[in-house]
Amino acid sequence: MPDMFPQSVNGGPYGPEQLIPRLMAEPDSTQGLPVHYLSELVARFEDDGLDVILGPALETISKNIAQCNILDDFKPYLQSLMLLCENKSVAAALPSMPRFDPADATPRNLEDVSLLGPFYKLSGYPDSAPKVAERSFQNSETRNDADIEFSKTGLRGSVNNLQRSLFGMTNNIVRSSPKAREHMLSYFAHILRLNDKRAQMQVDPTTVASDGFMHNITAVLLDFCEPFLDVRASKIDKIDPHYFRTSHRIDVMETTKINATKEQSDEYYKDQSSTSSHSFITEIFYLTLTFLHYGPIRSFVNYNEFMREYSELKKQCTRYEEEASRLANTPQGMMQDFVAKRLKAKLDLMTTHKLALESMLMDPQLLTHIMRFYNLVMAWLIRMVDPNGRHPWEMVKLPLSKDIPEAFAMLPEWIVEDITEFFIFVGKFGYETQVMRQNPHDELVIFIITFLRNTNYIKNPYLKAKFVEILFFFTFPIAKGVPGELENMLNSHPLALAHLVPSLMIFYVEVEQTGASSQFYDKFNIRYNISHVMKTIWNHPTHRAKLREESQNQELFTRFVNMLMSDVTYLLDESLSKLSEIHQIQTEMDDAAAWAAQPQQQRQEREGTLVSLERQAQSYVALGNETVRMLKYLTSEVVMPFLVNEIVDRLAAMLDYNLSQLVGPKCTELKVKNREKYHFRPRTLLSDIIDIYLNLNTTTFIEAVARDGRSYRKEYFSKAASILSKHGLKHQDHIAALEQFVNRVEEAIKLGVEEEEELGDVPDEYLDPIFFTLMEDPVLLPTSGVIVDRSTIRAHLLGDTRDPFNRAPLSMEMVEPGN
Repeated sequence: MPDMFPQSVNGGPYGPEQLIPRLMAEPDSTQGLPVHYLSELVARFEDDGLDVILGPALETISKNIAQCNILDDFKPYLQSLMLLCENKSVAAALPSMPRFDPADATPRNLEDVSLLGPFYKLSGYPDSAPKVAERSFQNSETRNDADIEFSKTGLRGSVNNLQRSLFGMTNNIVRSSPKAREHMLSYFAHILRLNDKRAQMQVDPTTVASDGFMHNITAVLLDFCEPFLDVRASKIDKIDPHYFRTSHRIDVMETTKINATKEQSDEYYKDQSSTSSHSFITEIFYLTLTFLHYGPIRSFVNYNEFMREYSELKKQCTRYEEEASRLANTPQGMMQDFVAKRLKAKLDLMTTHKLALESMLMDPQLLTHIMRFYNLVMAWLIRMVDPNGRHPWEMVKLPLSKDIPEAFAMLPEWIVEDITEFFIFVGKFGYETQVMRQNPHDELVIFIITFLRNTNYIKNPYLKAKFVEILFFFTFPIAKGVPGELENMLNSHPLALAHLVPSLMIFYVEVEQTGASSQFYDKFNIRYNISHVMKTIWNHPTHRAKLREESQNQELFTRFVNMLMSDVTYLLDESLSKLSEIHQIQTEMDDAAAWAAQPQQQRQEREGTLVSLERQAQSYVALGNETVRMLKYLTSEVVMPFLVNEIVDRLAAMLDYNLSQLVGPKCTELKVKNREKYHFRPRTLLSDIIDIYLNLNTTTFIEAVARDGRSYRKEYFSKAASILSKHGLKHQDHIAALEQFVNRVEEAIKLGVEEEEELGDVPDEYLDPIFFTLMEDPVLLPTSGVIVDRSTIRAHLLGDTRDPFNRAPLSMEMVEPGN
């Protein structure tokens, strides 16, 4: 074979390596190979040593491009490979070469030692190309936004051009022969098997493939998906829903399933029988789904964590710089300055990495391709649970069957989680890309409502909570008067109009118990998002009508109201107590002399306490505000569910207590500096609470307020009326209605006193043992043997399904009539 090539007289390379400079030069140029000659060469040795002739040359080209980054002149290497792959015989032979998919490769070095790996690896991600980040975004502090954006666009353009070339090359290989296609798909599957750790929360990035490598392959696979991503999803029925069970290419045995235990999953997958009859559409669909999971989606999640670290480093840097300035010309100041400079250098480096990551992750083209793919995935998942199996060709009808299809239940949970992570990333960081605005998102709305309306279909409560988080991000106003991307659809789509309100109410109740140790605090964040979405859609008459309809479901609505009221009680109490503590520390610090006289350690402890209190207050006040507003507009629409025995007394006592906090003797303790910093608007909060009183202005509620001997005071209402009137927060008609309300309460109090005097002392056995009120409908708790009033135990079971006296399981069906 070497005899084919003339020997170099100057001792240079000979044999196949002589082809390298020729292949890298322009075809038909004086330095390049004539296209006709290359075709003749391939035709002559196609079945007789073509891999021996071209293999060493391609391996050398691959090793050389491995030394390049995306900003270097790598095009000659890429063009040489593309030129060769344009020949069908070369493209078919390429996957058979020894280094195409080395069996001994590791997760990290596969992108370096496999034949095509170095080509797929080129990117702007800082994990594998830190010099690209530094060259593109150095001195970013001194550059204007337009200049930075120009660098981002340039970097994205280079990567997009590369990906187009990679797709063309890969497509030529796939189309060259069935054997070559199988080798290519096996290569991709091998990458996935080696990199299953990329999906873990904590993983050493040096032990897995780089972000850029996974990103580029995902982009190529998304291009392969393009023919079946049409809006109508015309080829959706070509995707085999049983692929994970009938193919060994992707292993999901150990992954958490959407709705199955480990034992059920093992039983389902142990009998898997591999088949090679899967269509190319099915193969590409599942490979793309899984590469997204291990590649871009993991990069999105990691970016979120990166931004937390970046923000914290920024705060530290500012803190040390301020301290160094304050202690200038002192030994302590010099030390602080030294630390500040080191932190600043680290921050500058992280800034270049941040901008490089934004170039890659917030590329509108990438996000558009992913969104279009996930639109198909969501339609496919709904189709699996649709009793008619016709979605999206025919709209799914809700609610779904109680029986969950096994094929759906056994899918990896990460499929649904990846969809949510993508849209949350777009909502949190990629808003300005306009991806949501420029692409259809009706499938997203249908998907979220389908599985919120049928919450039993997805086992993980935190996964369902992410559905609500997506709705929160995309109903949040973009600017004054401009609605979020999903608001119009939530107010017009027939599925949303029929099912969104009951879905949100059901989930509001469900998140009371998530099973996690952090469930008590998690529920407030989830319910905050629900409250915001409810507020967004409230002005639509169909949604309000649906709420009135749902209020007829007394059991569900009473539980919903009970939890709403409990949240208001807790959040306002925490909010006001934190603000009171903040006021106390701020008052201490205002006395400069006394503050300076305290030991430094004590001052630092108090300052640390203040920071912690401020963070907690911001959270509690924001959550409390949203929950009170929700209670206000709900009571404006429906009243009766708030007047049931299990609710009304507690609701009246809660409102009275918070009114006393806002206008009573201790209200001066809430006068913190910069109230807006904590979202604390006491007059607005006071106005909302008074609105709730007026919304509930009925005889039943008035009597409940009259029974509250702990917090109710007539003068508190008078002071509230004075404040609201003075600041123009209430019309005089409302002030008059409030005065009339208080007068009726005073009359009810007098009437109650007279009745008590007539009744005299009630024997203890007739008093409810929890509230010490006269029992009207006594019942026996079978597990503890205690007799309580029926309304008391019903109220207790709304939030806790255990006997209050011995903590044994209890339900209303179990209680027995008392003697």
